[in-house]
Amino acid sequence: MLDVYRVPGNFDDQYGRSYSTSAHQVSRLGASFIAAQQATGVAATAKHFPGLGAADAFQNTDEQPVTLDVPRSVLRGTDEYPYKAAIQAGVKLVMVSWAVYPALDPRAPAGLSAKVVGGELRQRLGFTGVTITDALEAGALQAYGTTRHRATLAAGAGMDLILCAAQQAAQGNQARVALSEDYQQGKLNQAAFRAAVQRVLALRSSLRR
Repeated sequence: MLDVYRVPGNFDDQYGRSYSTSAHQVSRLGASFIAAQQATGVAATAKHFPGLGAADAFQNTDEQPVTLDVPRSVLRGTDEYPYKAAIQAGVKLVMVSWAVYPALDPRAPAGLSAKVVGGELRQRLGFTGVTITDALEAGALQAYGTTRHRATLAAGAGMDLILCAAQQAAQGNQARVALSEDYQQGKLNQAAFRAAVQRVLALRSSLRR
């Protein structure tokens, strides 16, 4: 968890989910945790890019849409700061937030935004590992239709893995079928899709004992 929380009792702090209000402290501790976890053969996931530290106590993307109107300079100087250390530590996965960040993309949640996934995370910070969504059934996506539609929007934005966390096999199957059909019909960028597959296969190979 690399969120840099702002005030005591906010969304991250009330559940004890953030290391610190200091981006430097979060960077140091987060990178150490990642290195230790991956040294045991477990792939680490850093979340929730670009950060939920500014969310107040009631801004929970699992339950409802959330907009974090944080200036771009603050997002990059505070919220995204720990991801530089995480990437340098070799973190294998990054989970992208479902909040909307108007300073980066006013039209879509981060995990459905190519500007955030491809622009901020991949191009600006240089992350080459696997991207993964937050839970696809989250309340923050209530305006984005069915599981099938959400899955293809996420893939189109550059997400490599789609997290179906409703504990229903049918949910995952709906996402799988949607991705397969849209790929075969050319609705998804085929080169980008194949690149995502290769990143996931590389991740799998790196975990084999």
